[in-house]
Amino acid sequence: MKIIAIWLAAVSLICGLVAAWYWYRASKIPFQPRYSELGDDVSEAEFLGELTTSVMMAVQKTSALNRLAALWTAAAVMLGGAASLIDTLQVH
Repeated sequence: MKIIAIWLAAVSLICGLVAAWYWYRASKIPFQPRYSELGDDVSEAEFLGELTTSVMMAVQKTSALNRLAALWTAAAVMLGGAASLIDTLQVH
């Protein structure tokens, strides 16, 4: 049983690191307006529309990565908890 607890703890660590990697990636998503594609005679409405579109695209990418990170964190917590319970319930 001890080997199962160690295995679960190791997998939990890996899941936690994957979650951290996804959260790190989510924090690095830039928003990139394409002002150059609008031309020289751009109205304020077109400018604000492009800015809003760029921000929304970045928010969607960030939220997708945050969702994955949350799922990986949940897996890490469940596996870590299972490892802890198995280790605690062992007869020494």
